[in-house]
Amino acid sequence: MITITKEKEAAIRYLERDSFTNLNILNYLKSIRNGDVYLYNDNVENGVIAGSDEQDFFYLSTYDPAFIKDFWELLSPGHKCFSGVPGPIADILREGKDTAWQNACKVYALRGTPERANDAGYSVGSLSVEDAEEVDRYYTYRSDDSLDYLREAITLCDSACIRIGGELASWCAVHVDDSSMGPLFTKEQYRGMGLAKIVASRLIEKLVGKNIIPYVQIVEDNRESLSVVRKLKGMEYSHDCVWFGIVK
Repeated sequence: MITITKEKEAAIRYLERDSFTNLNILNYLKSIRNGDVYLYNDNVENGVIAGSDEQDFFYLSTYDPAFIKDFWELLSPGHKCFSGVPGPIADILREGKDTAWQNACKVYALRGTPERANDAGYSVGSLSVEDAEEVDRYYTYRSDDSLDYLREAITLCDSACIRIGGELASWCAVHVDDSSMGPLFTKEQYRGMGLAKIVASRLIEKLVGKNIIPYVQIVEDNRESLSVVRKLKGMEYSHDCVWFGIVK
């Protein structure tokens, strides 16, 4: 039996036992005011699943195959999306099911002491909501809804950017749903100048100041972003995760 509750504190305490592996779902739970948390037999020790059929993504942390099976049977038919699921858990959930899409990612998190990158004379500021349209034009996951999403992210979360001659050259923001860093982007004509490292390190500094653990989920074939994060002092590899959609 699976029960649905809006009480989150027990789930958060459970997830904080392995906070680095669970940063995705932890930050999601902390960011929402109202959201369903699925508990197996009212016992959080069996795992936590957050989300609902009405929302875009489910977030989960469990290694209990029985919990996953019961959860899956509870869902209505259709296309179900899952956010940043640690690799072994994703394997259990996807077994024997049709995978509609997937993005395998490397997760890096701040485990050591950060160090601000040399600004090299550049002035580092924050994105404004007026920048959202330009950021959206370069956004890897641009969609009909992405502009509104980016406006919300820029308004509610921290960001860092560099402008050269008044033009937006490089930027890094924070995702609203799970507080992960991204998107990180530098326009082609400004690459090779170390701008991405500068804006990323400044954003890390802002997040640390708010007691938020900086972390990123980078698609495995995004060599540029992986190269940047590996140069950031204190950012260390945590685990693999998968974003995916499966059909019931």
